[in-house]
Amino acid sequence: MTYGPPDPNAPRQHWDQSQGWPGGLQPAPPKGPGFAVAALLLGLLGLVLPFIPADLTGIRQYVGLPFAVAGLALGVIGCIGRRRGLPVAVIAVIVSTIALGIGLFMVVSYAV
Repeated sequence: MTYGPPDPNAPRQHWDQSQGWPGGLQPAPPKGPGFAVAALLLGLLGLVLPFIPADLTGIRQYVGLPFAVAGLALGVIGCIGRRRGLPVAVIAVIVSTIALGIGLFMVVSYAV
């Protein structure tokens, strides 16, 4: 089956907002809060792990840094775009930044 060119004399259909979306299409639903929750968990791990009362001699100041960096990256990704859980992502970025700051402070103070 072949289709010819559109008829120039045919009336044009205009989109009326009261009738919904053209062709019955709906906008894509917002994505889930997975990145935000993962970022919050990683940020909390990065904040808590250096203070666990275990024998971490020589590596204590480095333990939380990978978790803080990963939490910060996922938190920023969770803030971008149309997603649910945006407040959780913002809190995750804040917690991960605090964990990163504490971890860097521990690295600098240990080296001195």
